[in-house]
Amino acid sequence: IAGLGSDGSSWSGVITRLPKQYQILTIDNRGAGRSGIPEKPCTVPLMAEDVLRLLDHLKIPQAHILGHSLGGYIAQEFAIRYPGRVDRLVLSSTAAVSSQRNNELFLKFYKDLQDGTDPEAWLREWSRWLFSSSSLARESFVAALIKRGMRERCRQQLPGFKKQIDAVASFDARGRLDRIQARTLVLEGGEDVLILPGEAEALAQRIPGSIFKCVPGAAHSIHIEEREVFVNDVHAFLTS
Repeated sequence: IAGLGSDGSSWSGVITRLPKQYQILTIDNRGAGRSGIPEKPCTVPLMAEDVLRLLDHLKIPQAHILGHSLGGYIAQEFAIRYPGRVDRLVLSSTAAVSSQRNNELFLKFYKDLQDGTDPEAWLREWSRWLFSSSSLARESFVAALIKRGMRERCRQQLPGFKKQIDAVASFDARGRLDRIQARTLVLEGGEDVLILPGEAEALAQRIPGSIFKCVPGAAHSIHIEEREVFVNDVHAFLTS
């Protein structure tokens, strides 16, 4: 389950590296990718229900659930509400609640787009919150990210971005995490400046029996920046 502003295509580098033993489903959350922009308010519980309906439609009684950032909020909510449907849970670069700083930051990014900020300049600024300083120092890396973002066939529309921002701001699982029954791995980048390592570790501490692992040198988008490490950690957890 992808994060804020992303869709299922963000997992392409992970899918090609995971062993063929897995049947993999990627989701375009409400307001992103090929999914429509909802007229009503968009919430994390509603997006968790979308996951449930997809599994029901495909007649999948139980699955491993992996979520990144906003996708991690959705994955938490799903595991809390539908514990019998989760085998193992992987939460990447996420927290139990969105900080006030992040809520204000996302609104700033929304207003910048609304005010007509150049999309390429916007993407360059957005990437500063997603990747480590060493990756950002490589102009070829940043240029490739911007090129892909500008060519995205289903690039997120402004109303969809706002709906997802509102969903992030209203999410809070801190008092409910003890309801998660699935074996859980919490992955966090040591250089993540969006979801701070302490926030991710606090999330792990609230989930009974969870495993916390910090990936040195990685920032918020571990599955893009350190794909091999990410895939190896996820596969090892799912088969342990």
